[in-house]
Amino acid sequence: MSIIEKSAKMKKWAILSVMVVGLMASAFRYADVASGKWSGTIALLYDVTVNMKEDNGKVNGVVNTEIGDIPLKDGVIKDKDILFKPFTYNGFAVSAVKGKIDGDKMLVTVVFQGMNFTGTLKRVK
Repeated sequence: MSIIEKSAKMKKWAILSVMVVGLMASAFRYADVASGKWSGTIALLYDVTVNMKEDNGKVNGVVNTEIGDIPLKDGVIKDKDILFKPFTYNGFAVSAVKGKIDGDKMLVTVVFQGMNFTGTLKRVK
């Protein structure tokens, strides 16, 4: 193999290595789409701030509201859809908390006492 052939082969490996590292970094960055602080209004009435942490497809967090802090546990995220299991808070049944992330915006639906409450949260930077 000539020096030119070896150089071309090394160049191909270098480019391939850079591409693989870039893809891995990109995958890592987008795998954690839910973590962080989100703020907005639910049902045009309730101002909330949500702090979430995503870890390997699981999501946990806390919703800060006027009536107190509400823990969110055992959530799962698939692609950009989040779903928390039903839970009870202060004797009230919450059937579902769902979120759909689109960049720095999250559309949220809270199913509470048979009614859907929707809103939009924005990522706090």
